[in-house]
Amino acid sequence: MASLPLNDRDAAPPAGRVVNPASGRWESLAMVLLTLGVIACVAGYLLLRPREVGPPAALSWQVRSFDGLNAVDQAIHSALLPAGEEIIWNNNDTGGWITLEHAQKIVLPPFYRDAFWKGNGEVHWQLILPGSHQAHARTPDGEAASSAQSPSQVSQATQGQGAAVYYGSGGHLPGQSAYLLVIGHAHAGVMWANQATIWVHPDPNAPYPGIVKPESLVSKGWRQVIAYDGNSEIERVKGTQP
Repeated sequence: MASLPLNDRDAAPPAGRVVNPASGRWESLAMVLLTLGVIACVAGYLLLRPREVGPPAALSWQVRSFDGLNAVDQAIHSALLPAGEEIIWNNNDTGGWITLEHAQKIVLPPFYRDAFWKGNGEVHWQLILPGSHQAHARTPDGEAASSAQSPSQVSQATQGQGAAVYYGSGGHLPGQSAYLLVIGHAHAGVMWANQATIWVHPDPNAPYPGIVKPESLVSKGWRQVIAYDGNSEIERVKGTQP
């Protein structure tokens, strides 16, 4: 067997060489700055977020349905919301308005005289047709009479366009309001545009306002009820989201 030369056998192995990264110092500094930035962002969010989240602010002539109405007014308002949709759909299909007599036949609250009606003040409802601006006279039993109304100048000027109003008054429960379900009615050609708004007055016997434009209602003490939709309820619970 051949043997290695003496000088090759006795030679020491080459020593290892450590090569430091050229950017190691900057990487460490960047990690520190990034960590501090995250901590600052979290701390800023915790300090700036609202501690007590309230519902969206209402204007002076508005009232929130969630916390601005008492129990009986909330009940009437909750019934008027779907009633307004039903009345609008009926008007779109037939061109007419659901009378109070017909509301009894189709069991439409809050107009239908059942246990709900009795338990929530036995409100007297009247239907004011577009352009008449006068409440129908009531018969001795409280039903709205169907006597014809003379058209007003507003009705003539708008060719029948205007607002149909369901006016509720005379509720006898403590703190109960008077109510207006105002359905703005207008159509051009075949395009219909009906929209319902609900108004309350602190006097349950407040007279019918005559003109149901918002500025006129506000001047006479009526306030529009602002109903919550899904987005409003999320905002009420969690506050304004980014």
